Amino acid sequence: MMECVGIAMLLMVVATVAAHLGLSQAIAQVVLKIFRCHKCLSFWLALAGLLAAGCPVVLAAPLSLFAAYVSNWFVLLLIILNDIYDKIWQRLNK
Repeated sequence: MMECVGIAMLLMVVATVAAHLGLSQAIAQVVLKIFRCHKCLSFWLALAGLLAAGCPVVLAAPLSLFAAYVSNWFVLLLIILNDIYDKIWQRLNK
């Protein structure tokens, strides 16, 4: 119980100092850049997920790069499906 309180207080100090020094704002700007890029987000999300699942780093890194590459093709598929949907919607509403 007291260990949890100590951890909470330590994390509070770290968060407060980070916010005071502007580090949290800098991190937020980098995170926003990552969230705007589907390749970047795919890479980091795949890497985090694979590492959390216990995948070795030597395997997780190339798989994450592969996921980022495949995300380009998936976006292309989504664009094509969106165009098909728009054409069908326009024909139905004429």
